[in-house]
Amino acid sequence: MPDVEDIEKTVPSSPNKRTPKKNMTPQATSPEAPAPPESAETQQVPAAPEAAPAKPPRRGRRWVFGLIAGFIALVGLAALGGAQAGILSRTNAEHMTRAIEAETQFQLAQADFENGHCDLARQRLEYVTELNPTHPGLVDALSRAVLCTVGAATPQPGSTNGAEPTPTPDLRGRDQAYGDAQALLAARNWEELLQTLDTLRTNFPDFNPIEVDGMYFIAFRNRGVMRILPPVGDLEGGIYDLNRAAQIGPLDTEAIMYRQWAVNYIIAKSFWEVDWGQAVQYFLPLADAAPNLHDINFFTVQERLATASAFYSLDLIDRAERLTRDEQWCSADELMREAAELAPLSPENQALADSYASTCAERGNG
Repeated sequence: MPDVEDIEKTVPSSPNKRTPKKNMTPQATSPEAPAPPESAETQQVPAAPEAAPAKPPRRGRRWVFGLIAGFIALVGLAALGGAQAGILSRTNAEHMTRAIEAETQFQLAQADFENGHCDLARQRLEYVTELNPTHPGLVDALSRAVLCTVGAATPQPGSTNGAEPTPTPDLRGRDQAYGDAQALLAARNWEELLQTLDTLRTNFPDFNPIEVDGMYFIAFRNRGVMRILPPVGDLEGGIYDLNRAAQIGPLDTEAIMYRQWAVNYIIAKSFWEVDWGQAVQYFLPLADAAPNLHDINFFTVQERLATASAFYSLDLIDRAERLTRDEQWCSADELMREAAELAPLSPENQALADSYASTCAERGNG
């Protein structure tokens, strides 16, 4: 027989005993009442639009750009350094080539001296002044070349190299020619004296040779000095005459000095537009000794020195500017002072000189 509990489970419960459903709102039979206000918790607030996520900083791109810029800078510096190294290498190679060529020509000039080729030796030495103006022994060799070149043109006795040849044969007798020579010697007429001596030596070579040689010496010596000194300025012609006189007898101190002046002028002029510093170096002492000495073009030593000093001053200013690129301010200041001693500075260059001096005082060299 089934249990009571089982029977109760099978019998439906009465309506009065129904239990209300959970979570169900009871329905009211009276007129609808206003719904109670919803609580703050139950009110639905419209959702705010979601903000876009913040973009992270582009550190990666900046790092890449920085790396590229640094690489480009390094490549540029390397290229600049390589270019400068290449320029320096080429410059050194050019200097080496010029030095070797200068030494070669210098040695060839010495061989020309030994073989009596004075003109060729002088040409080689003048070329050396263009290649390397400071070549050791160059000035002494040039002095020797000038004397040798003029001496090499020395003709045989009987020719005066400068006196005009007599258009018609000189038919004077021995005694008349000799007497005329003595009169011309007393009158210091060197040109006509040399012509008369040539007549005596050609027509009467054995007549009073010692006396004739003595008159030749006096005539060449004095005409040589006259040619060198103003207003003539025939420097090489004067050297020639003094060399001829020196072949007959020893020159006096004064004649040697005049000849050396002429040689020094020619040597200093060989540096013209080649090395202004060397030109100044050799014209400067000559300006103290013979300021009015001039060449056949009438450029005096003073004028030569003034021009060479002005150009040398500009060269020193350029060198000073190049030194400042390496921050060698004191060295640049010294060159500017030297340039100012040679020639007055322009206002612009004076401002540069003042700037170099003040920077030197503040920072020194480099």
